[in-house]
Amino acid sequence: VFLGIFMESNKSPIKKNIIIPLFPLPTTVFYPNTSLPLHIFEPRYRNMVTDALKGDGEIGMILLKSGWENDYQGTPEIMTIGCMGRIERHSQLPEGKYNILLSGLRRFRILNEIEGKLYRQARVELLDEINDQDLIADTLSIKQRLIKNMGQYLKNIHNGEEVEQSLDLDSCAKLAELVDRIVYHFDLPTSKMQEFLEEQDVQKRAVSLHSLIKLKNQLIQISKNMKDKGIDFSMN
Repeated sequence: VFLGIFMESNKSPIKKNIIIPLFPLPTTVFYPNTSLPLHIFEPRYRNMVTDALKGDGEIGMILLKSGWENDYQGTPEIMTIGCMGRIERHSQLPEGKYNILLSGLRRFRILNEIEGKLYRQARVELLDEINDQDLIADTLSIKQRLIKNMGQYLKNIHNGEEVEQSLDLDSCAKLAELVDRIVYHFDLPTSKMQEFLEEQDVQKRAVSLHSLIKLKNQLIQISKNMKDKGIDFSMN
């Protein structure tokens, strides 16, 4: 699995309860309004992509719970909430392998898993965003605070300019879109990424994210100040 630049997704489906294939991974948390390139090589997931391409191209990305190593080839435990995406581009490789680009659509909650395929599939409930807001011009202060602080953070990482171009935050029409794009490209542990995915309240996500970015910027500044003074804080 590797990260790619954002591709704008199609409009979310109107259906609320649907059956989708599940693609569980141990360290990947996917979000709406982001994109995820994937190399598909396991037979069961090659079969999943083949089937998906015959239909709407929809796949549900879901995080494996800790301890998955003991039963990876079987049905290890997975989280309840994931993100559904649609295959935007694909190329078939020798031996039936695929490279695909998945575009994030909607959060979902698993209602029940369904047997009958080589890969896992489930009936899921598509989740609505709560307390979302339109981003009209410069009238939403949280938007400006997030963009300002994220810009400051990106100036201090080696590929910040590239990430900033990928984010394209000024094009975001909704607060949920802005927050999800930033979280997806922010340096967070997998467990925290899952927390943001599970939080349906967009305002709460925005406030939490703003606090995390401010904290990260403060830590970066402290580190710089200590280095300027010749203090090797790594030895303390």
